[in-house]
Amino acid sequence: MNRIKTLKLGCIPASNTILLTGILLLIWAFGSYLIYILTTQSPILCFPPFSGCTSISNAGDYPFSGLFYRSLILPLAPLLGLSMYFIIQFLKKINPHIHSNIKHTLFALGCIILPISLIITEAFKDGHRSHPSYIIELHVLFAGIAFLTLIIFQVIASFQLLKAQNSIFYKFIFFFSLLPIMLIMLQLLTHIQHINDIVEWNVFTVVIIWNILIGLRMRKYKESSLEANKQ
Repeated sequence: MNRIKTLKLGCIPASNTILLTGILLLIWAFGSYLIYILTTQSPILCFPPFSGCTSISNAGDYPFSGLFYRSLILPLAPLLGLSMYFIIQFLKKINPHIHSNIKHTLFALGCIILPISLIITEAFKDGHRSHPSYIIELHVLFAGIAFLTLIIFQVIASFQLLKAQNSIFYKFIFFFSLLPIMLIMLQLLTHIQHINDIVEWNVFTVVIIWNILIGLRMRKYKESSLEANKQ
């Protein structure tokens, strides 16, 4: 039996779990900012991915938006780790000869380091703006680890998918996985105002869209397999 078909979260198929996680993460980031605007006196009003007027985590420093922020991200962190596990299983199905070291590396990055660092990162967001400097430094450190882990996971997975199937879609996916690296290089090489927050929002958006695209591909792969089995 096709192993991809049997992978589920309860009654939710693996591909739908990945799609749902990606959509909820986008709702988490942009929804937290919207609640911050609606519930805060004199909020910073803009479209953050373009202007970088505020960071993603800024909403976690206010009571109402912070409650929404934490109530979504803390359960979504292990769900994101589970999504990474499903992607690894999909990669193994596409490329059964993938080296075991690559599988173990992807598992460590996506299923262990990523969710743990994300939980630790957002645990510091308690709806208050005043924190000791070491709390802020820990938040930045673990946020960096989470972002970097996710980027490395996606680059490795994209390259392995491209090696297995040299299609236009996987070429696009591999290029898409490199966009965060290009954005970070732009951040390091330029001195544009608010560049750090602009890069943060755009890197976040790109890595989540990558997950959604893989989820859609998994769904299509499953449908194609079902059609092939019928014939």
